Amino acid sequence: MEALPRVFFRKPDGRRKGLIFSFLSLICLLGWVYFGVVLAESHILLFLGIALAFSGAAESLPPDQRRSAGILRVVAVGILVIFLVLLALAPDVILD
Repeated sequence: MEALPRVFFRKPDGRRKGLIFSFLSLICLLGWVYFGVVLAESHILLFLGIALAFSGAAESLPPDQRRSAGILRVVAVGILVIFLVLLALAPDVILD
């Protein structure tokens, strides 16, 4: 149980990794706009884009902001867990 706080509340990995996550988030959100809104397809990319945005923000923080980075990482994982729960409970809403 001690491993989870060590993983989530570690020092941010740096601005380069944060920019990579933010760029991937932008790609996912643009893909969601095209596939999810224009073509009325799946909303998977929306959840991935938001989770990657929170991860990118966590990694872009200064090294002394461990608690803030940990909270943003927990929120990112929480969004993905919410996506999995919604996928299990109402797959037609998420996948249509």
